[in-house]
Amino acid sequence: MTEPSQDTHSHQHAESNGNQPNDRTAWLSALIGIVASPRRSFDIIRRRSPWLGAAVFLVAGTMALTSLLAPFGLQALRKQLTQQMPQEQVEAMMNQFEQTAAATRWLSMATGPTLVVIGILVQAVFVYLLAVAFQGQARFAQSLSLMLHLGVIAHLKNWANLLFLHLRGLDAVRSQQDLQAPMGLDVLAGDNPALNAVYASVNPFTIWLLVLLGLGAAAVYQLPRRKGLMLAGLYWAASTALSAGLAGVAGGLLPT
Repeated sequence: MTEPSQDTHSHQHAESNGNQPNDRTAWLSALIGIVASPRRSFDIIRRRSPWLGAAVFLVAGTMALTSLLAPFGLQALRKQLTQQMPQEQVEAMMNQFEQTAAATRWLSMATGPTLVVIGILVQAVFVYLLAVAFQGQARFAQSLSLMLHLGVIAHLKNWANLLFLHLRGLDAVRSQQDLQAPMGLDVLAGDNPALNAVYASVNPFTIWLLVLLGLGAAAVYQLPRRKGLMLAGLYWAASTALSAGLAGVAGGLLPT
């Protein structure tokens, strides 16, 4: 009577050994799958919660973006200074900025990824609390892994923005606002910073991210799909309200 049990154990052991190569590359499957095969990625996140691969990808990509965006940032600064002081003073100041740019490059390249990681940690906590409130089977490691992988979508948006900037050229950059190419309702942007932040939150990449968040929350936390989409809606409302509030405060502090 023990033979079936031994056979089953042997079969499971062999199956486990056969799955080991896949287990070693689960992080890569989850990272690629968030774009190519979300359902497979969500299953890996639910079972294994890999986070390091996505974190390294976001950190390295953000450092590269910071370096590539530097010329556009200097151009925006040059244009703004030109409106406020004589050309000779502008050139003198820009020469100083360019001389110190190399020294501060590594600091800037470290600051960007740090802010990205902190932002994702805050998002992971918020999504985890929402999942608990919706009575999902949630672990914080799952939330961290899910938000890191969804961060890939936001990261792709930043690369698309860089591509638009290159297509438009340096001469099209006249202010800091021109560093963010319109990709959605922000084509309607006006003089109200808070409203502009709301417009900017409605674009194809954000919609893509929110749909994946809703489906991912349902799969990872084992929630009904309706609750998963509700969680994504609450996430969007909270993040947009925060962005609009910060933009409104910043707009009130800046001189007109």
